[in-house]
Amino acid sequence: MRVLLKLSGELLAGRKPPIDWEAFSFYAREIAAASSEAEIAVVVGGGNILRGAKTPSPATGHLMGMLATVINALALRDALRDEGKEARVLSALPIPGVAGPVDHWRARDALAAGEVVILAGGTGLPYVTTDTAAILRALALGVELVLKGSKVEGIYTGDPAENQNVELLPQLSHTEYLSRRLRVLDPAAVQIAAEHDLPIVVFRADREGAFLSALRGEIGSRIG
Repeated sequence: MRVLLKLSGELLAGRKPPIDWEAFSFYAREIAAASSEAEIAVVVGGGNILRGAKTPSPATGHLMGMLATVINALALRDALRDEGKEARVLSALPIPGVAGPVDHWRARDALAAGEVVILAGGTGLPYVTTDTAAILRALALGVELVLKGSKVEGIYTGDPAENQNVELLPQLSHTEYLSRRLRVLDPAAVQIAAEHDLPIVVFRADREGAFLSALRGEIGSRIG
């Protein structure tokens, strides 16, 4: 089985933002443990370092945010290697000697060889979220399932931080997600996933064993 994990900058920020080394080590252990059951690609966000949309010049800010994802990717790679798991970083904004260009054929070969492939730089274009980048990378890599790490148990009918009466939705279609105007994932990402029947699981990722449980279908909310 081949899966793609989306880790947001919010998760990677941990308790000591912008770079919490303990958080990177935790997610590296989670990925290494799950790698016994699946080939794993990872798309990282960069919001723990910079949110491009909140900068004075969004176009430039988005490019800065893409570079932030490269920083996160390098930190995660080293954390994985500390766990004895080989990993490589490929970036939509390649940096010679730091991160090679995204090459989906090389990435497929690396996954088949048991490496974790960390994809940074989003799509390389401004105004495109890393959620959408994750779906596009998943399709190019022949991934069977996308898992989006979150700080809540899954997808709710509303924002659980604002309303305690919201309900958890264990499963819904892509169309239902879009018609409800939910914001856990970028709607553009869900629309692309819908066109290719690509399932997505949203799960709480900051608990030990959660990634493996989500991969097995034991926790989280499934779209599709």
